[in-house]
Amino acid sequence: MPVDAAERLARAVDEVSDAVLRAAFVRHELAALPVDDAIDVLRLCLGATEQGDPRAQKLFLTAGVALAPVASTPVRERLAEGALLRGHRHLARLLIREEPDDSSATHVPDFGLGRPVSLGERKSLARRRDRHLLARVIADPHPDVIRLLLGNPMMVEADIVRLAARRPISPDVAREIAGSPRWMVRYAVQVALARNPGTPRDVALWVVPLLRPRELAELALDATLSPVVREAAARARARPALLGAAGPEDGA
Repeated sequence: MPVDAAERLARAVDEVSDAVLRAAFVRHELAALPVDDAIDVLRLCLGATEQGDPRAQKLFLTAGVALAPVASTPVRERLAEGALLRGHRHLARLLIREEPDDSSATHVPDFGLGRPVSLGERKSLARRRDRHLLARVIADPHPDVIRLLLGNPMMVEADIVRLAARRPISPDVAREIAGSPRWMVRYAVQVALARNPGTPRDVALWVVPLLRPRELAELALDATLSPVVREAAARARARPALLGAAGPEDGA
């Protein structure tokens, strides 16, 4: 059953071109499956992803995007509990939401208006198409503002990479990026999140298996990162690649 379910999900992800619909479908399917089956699907997918299987990588990335939003917390908690009960600690670490202290990443930027700007106004600014203004909005720590910014058609990959690399980064902001179907398919965004010590551990651990050997080697030696993230990078790098498999393409 788990192998069949994983193949069915991988086939569906291949067939659905819209990234938002892919994430919604995978979220629904993981929630609908019996816990043990869903856990086995994720374990199979994780193992094949670490070996460089392109279809598994696409499904694994989609599952990560699907489970990143706060609304998916009940599904994550159910799967994390099941993974722990079955002794799958590595998978459980990907599912248990880490809530690091983000007190250093809560400063609201100066919008040049000479007065405090309300959350409603900041959300309105995030919808604007003024690149000069958006360069200030990108420093906003509120997830609602960042969610709107991520959907703004004026944003380009370099903007989101800069946002993902910002130090300190609010954990909520990192999660908004991780849950963005539009941007998480971009390899540079994945790398920026993985390299950022402020990225919540579970987000970083979900990204690590998607990375290429060069980036994995860098992460494994980066003393600023959590030991758990460094170990995951070394683990993924040590897994033998599938013959003829290729890593994820930028924007794939």
